Amino acid sequence: MTGYILLVIGAVGAWSSTQLKMGTFRHPGVGFLPFALSIILIALSLALIISRWKKETPSTPFWSRRSWLRPLLGVVILGLYALVIEKLGFPLTTLIFLLVWMGVIERIHWLKMVSISIGVTLVLYLIFGFFLEVPVPMGFFK
Repeated sequence: MTGYILLVIGAVGAWSSTQLKMGTFRHPGVGFLPFALSIILIALSLALIISRWKKETPSTPFWSRRSWLRPLLGVVILGLYALVIEKLGFPLTTLIFLLVWMGVIERIHWLKMVSISIGVTLVLYLIFGFFLEVPVPMGFFK
């Protein structure tokens, strides 16, 4: 079933991207990348469909008992991150996001969680805010 769903998504993506300017291979337009990715998705979904024809696998439930809880928490945490990043700023929001993610979703030991969160936040700020000079929201740190 997944292969058929991905096939439909790829077909819709390919058709939609033809409405945009394709350009050439050396000078691609805005529709080139979505079209190429849609073609790759179509090819991979066809490979999945064909591989499933050969095997009869017993059906298993998509969600086992309470396994949907962690993905739902992940979506909620990402949504909250997106909502508060402008007010609290990139460094503080990213630090809190990583702490909550590793504490609630991954359940990592607190010392490892704190050191990874601080390190990743610093590296991301150095990459985006300092080296690439991308304007990141600073919140309280203005």
